[in-house]
Amino acid sequence: MLISSKDNANIKSLVKLISSKKERAEKGEFVVEGMRNCIDMVMAYENDEVEISALFYTAKALEKYKELLPTDCFNTVPQNISFEITEELSQRISQGEGSQGVFVIAKKLDKILNCDTIDLNGKYVILDNIQDPGNLGTILRTADAMGASGVVLCNNCCDLYNPKVVRSAMGSLSRVSVYVENSFENAFDVFKKCSVPVVASVINGGEDISSFDFPKSCAVVIGNEGRGMPKEHVKLCDKSVTIAMKGNINSLNAATAATIIMWEMFR
Repeated sequence: MLISSKDNANIKSLVKLISSKKERAEKGEFVVEGMRNCIDMVMAYENDEVEISALFYTAKALEKYKELLPTDCFNTVPQNISFEITEELSQRISQGEGSQGVFVIAKKLDKILNCDTIDLNGKYVILDNIQDPGNLGTILRTADAMGASGVVLCNNCCDLYNPKVVRSAMGSLSRVSVYVENSFENAFDVFKKCSVPVVASVINGGEDISSFDFPKSCAVVIGNEGRGMPKEHVKLCDKSVTIAMKGNINSLNAATAATIIMWEMFR
């Protein structure tokens, strides 16, 4: 069945999930948009790594991006949750400047943080009150590229499932273990209990990150874009590191800092 009306029940659900954090929280679902991102999500679904509630696509998208599509990729999604929509409707739904004509509704992916769900020999990134969705998405993508064991969001970070986060992450949401904790103290206590050292990243006063010897297993904290980490959080940590800068600026964009920190962690 071809869906052309915005009043269709499935379309209404899709639009609400895109626009409302409350809806995403209540339903336990989020929306992925764009051909590459949706292919990643469907392939993760095929491997039983994610749950998919619905797939929406246009005929134009299947034709335009057929070179990207693995053989029978979208055919693995059950027909009762796979919907063709019109190009006009796709453009009305899209959050970007131009829709690629593909959307997936997936079940939320974040995990519970405890000693049973983390790799005791792994390396983690803890985000302390990161607010910009673009920064969060980029950090997730970098964590995926570097092979981080997971990313922990705490202290009221922006919504993990904000469409801008999902888009910026470029498919990494289905590959990176993500944990959401209400408070930094809770997250810190878990790593402390699991004997995983926690390292604070600070603008000034920490050890030079370029010569810092990161433990085999550790978690590094990256603070808020404007304020950095609260002093009381820094004091809890086992060590602190600073990115030395020789120019005229005294701080870096959070996503840029995270990239440098992860590079040094895995070097």
